Amino acid sequence: MHGSYTSPINDILQNITGSADELGRSTVMKKAIPWAVLAAALFLAVSCASTPPQKPKEPEPPQVTVEPQKPVVPAPEAELAKAKELKQRADRYSLGEYAPVEYAAAVKDLGAGEAAYGKDNAASKQSLDRAIEGFTSVISKGGGLLVDKIQQQSAASKKAADDIKAPVAVKDEYAKALEVYSRAIKEKAAGDLEQAGSDFAQAQDMFDAVYAQARDKREKALQAMKEAEQLQAESEQKAQEAETSLTDEGFSTEGGR
Repeated sequence: MHGSYTSPINDILQNITGSADELGRSTVMKKAIPWAVLAAALFLAVSCASTPPQKPKEPEPPQVTVEPQKPVVPAPEAELAKAKELKQRADRYSLGEYAPVEYAAAVKDLGAGEAAYGKDNAASKQSLDRAIEGFTSVISKGGGLLVDKIQQQSAASKKAADDIKAPVAVKDEYAKALEVYSRAIKEKAAGDLEQAGSDFAQAQDMFDAVYAQARDKREKALQAMKEAEQLQAESEQKAQEAETSLTDEGFSTEGGR
């Protein structure tokens, strides 16, 4: 029974030893907890120190709208000169009378182009382009009507010269007038209205001159005939008077006795 016996002293020692172990473990745990807390605090402090505080977001500056610069438009010098030149041509022949609406619009556009010239060259060019188009239409429309009118007048002068026999009385001058007249007809057919109108007007003047020359020749011929007839009548009267005088004096006028 010696083997199963336990001395009371051993039990006391074991209890003391056990209590000491538990006390040691408790002390260690109590010491470990503050160190863990301290380590966590240090970790948080380091984390906060390494992450800089975020600054408040600054307000964005107001957006400024920058308009694109307009391209520099040169002064429409050529367009202005062209519009004025076309207006002068229209005025030279009074073509505005044949296309009054188009002419008035073109004059208005020319005025607007001149007013904007050097101030707003883009707007000036647009107005002058419309003026050029308008005056061109006036010249085309009015020019055609004017040429028709001049041609009719020239044809009337030609007929008058023909009726008075000018091709015979003044042959050379009539041939020159007819040449200009024929050329004008060809120019009109080719669309050269300005030159056609000029040549029709020239032909009219030439036919009028031919008519006047032929008329003068005719009048002189008629006067000569009248004078000849008058001389003949006077001669016949003198012969009759002489015969009467001889008869009265007893002379016979028959057979020269």
